[in-house]
Amino acid sequence: MEQTKTFSLSDHLGPLTPALEWVVVVIELFAIAILLLGLLQFARAFVSGGIKQRDAHERSHGLNLGRLTLGRHILSGLEVLIVADLIRTMLHLTLDNITLLGGLVAIRSLISFFLERELTHLRQEDDPK
Repeated sequence: MEQTKTFSLSDHLGPLTPALEWVVVVIELFAIAILLLGLLQFARAFVSGGIKQRDAHERSHGLNLGRLTLGRHILSGLEVLIVADLIRTMLHLTLDNITLLGGLVAIRSLISFFLERELTHLRQEDDPK
């Protein structure tokens, strides 16, 4: 499949392009670290709830807090990944990359929307007023 070339920053930045590509890799690694940190915090909340054998309400509260923390980390990780994708697309701007970026942003936006709804529901369930 032949790619149609349009304006691309990499054509104009010369030796700065490889450095910016490494910046994208660092941003992606940062997003992975955010996701892993959220997973570890959720695992800690999940295990501590089961080990301490608290009453059902306290276990549920602890698990909901863990889920909220994990959800916040997932949302943050997705936002950081979008930044990396935007930079990569600007460096290598082709119609294929623009289409791919649009798809990725749409999918991540849908995930973010539904995850935010679930987190709002968890907050309301955990803190009834």
